[in-house]
Amino acid sequence: MATNFSRGTHLAGLPPKETLENYEPSIPCLITKEEALLTIKTTFENNLKKNVNLTRVSAPLFLQKDSGFNDNLNGVERPATFAPRD
Repeated sequence: MATNFSRGTHLAGLPPKETLENYEPSIPCLITKEEALLTIKTTFENNLKKNVNLTRVSAPLFLQKDSGFNDNLNGVERPATFAPRD
């Protein structure tokens, strides 16, 4: 299904153009804004965990290539590899 996009048309979900042009942040201080965003994120995460019965777990970001932790799904698939661009 093709989508037609025109920079001149209003995008669904966004306020009208005249609202955006006159916009002034209600939290001008960057630190206060970051703290507010962290509170929203933490509250959302905690409520989601509680309501859906989830447990947050962490995984290592970097693993040995032959560990199979990420890519050996059932022992048949080959691990994903990526060649760097020149």
